[in-house]
Amino acid sequence: MSTNFPFKHLSEEVQFGYSSEASAHLNVELFSPADRIKWEQRQTEHRKEEFLISRSALAAALNPLPLSAVYYHGNQPKHEAGHISVSHTKSGAIAAFSATVEVGIDIEGVRPQIGRIAQKFIRADEEKYFTSIGTTHAQQLLWGLKESLFKLFGTGNVDFKKHLHITSLLPEIEGELWSGTAWIYATNELHQQPIQCMVQGYFDGSHYYCLATHRKAMIPFNTQNLQLRQWTPKDAHWLFRLNNDPEVVKYTGDSGFSSEAKALELIQTYPNYQRDGYGRWMVTDHASDTPLGWCGLKKNPWGVDLGFRFFREHWGKGIATKAARAALALGEIFEANPIIGRTLSSNTASSRVLEKVGMVQYDTLPFEEFVGHYAISEPIGANWNEEKVLLYKLPN
Repeated sequence: MSTNFPFKHLSEEVQFGYSSEASAHLNVELFSPADRIKWEQRQTEHRKEEFLISRSALAAALNPLPLSAVYYHGNQPKHEAGHISVSHTKSGAIAAFSATVEVGIDIEGVRPQIGRIAQKFIRADEEKYFTSIGTTHAQQLLWGLKESLFKLFGTGNVDFKKHLHITSLLPEIEGELWSGTAWIYATNELHQQPIQCMVQGYFDGSHYYCLATHRKAMIPFNTQNLQLRQWTPKDAHWLFRLNNDPEVVKYTGDSGFSSEAKALELIQTYPNYQRDGYGRWMVTDHASDTPLGWCGLKKNPWGVDLGFRFFREHWGKGIATKAARAALALGEIFEANPIIGRTLSSNTASSRVLEKVGMVQYDTLPFEEFVGHYAISEPIGANWNEEKVLLYKLPN
């Protein structure tokens, strides 16, 4: 049967199937030639039945796409229409399919003894989840999430402790649902650089269901001598320097980073690219590749926020306006809407940028009312109770 696991994110991009028995509608004739060989190589009836159950789950995840389009890259199953992954346990099998993101899926029963091998796959900085999630949940989740990352990577030669890193993991529903970010540091012919993934876990009381997804990085966007691209770990130095200028962060309320390592931590745990497909982008000079600042979009429950921040030496050159226009153009490509610009009433420079890119002011709110209405945290170290928040949007 097809099932919709309560993963909070990417529900429109990933389809699931679960089966505890072979479907009555499934037969070997529906398999691809590669899967028929796999099935025939099973030497016992139990193993053949297990394979049928896994393909029943996969058929449900693929529906209405055919099983006959399954092929293999090494030992990793692939599908001509997109990315697939299958996992099974004694009670059944789960499968995932996506046409847009790479997937890895894992199902695990409760394993009380997993703590005995925890030191073999859990990194020192991942032990913090023992406190925030609980040791038992954390050990099971970290194992299942790393299994799903391993399946997504697909070609083996992966050390679970060295190459797989869960950089953030937060509860969506206490004790049942979690999501976060992860990195795969191993490389292969398909992934020649470390890649960031999104991870999600669900516990139904008897099994852990874990999903890893990877969305390819946005192709750098070039416009008017500027380039917009995703942040990479190499940008930590620049973000540290940018946020440590008190004039740059004057109207943001940010306290800056205490170290370059903290800036790197932000990049490593930044979920937006993998979750939404877009986010804040580094803006560089196209000719020299010199970072100028950042500009981009941030998805919020109340809309998509257009934001920008540039090194002071590049103020007054029209760069923010060019970058904001580029971000709006990318917003159309990513179908991000509604896009909203916001600034404090005293920040006239940002207001001018928003107006130059064609946005119009549609509301003015006292600062404290804005914080309450939009359910955001009040900026650190800022006391702007006398300020107004100006809200902008593109005209209909």
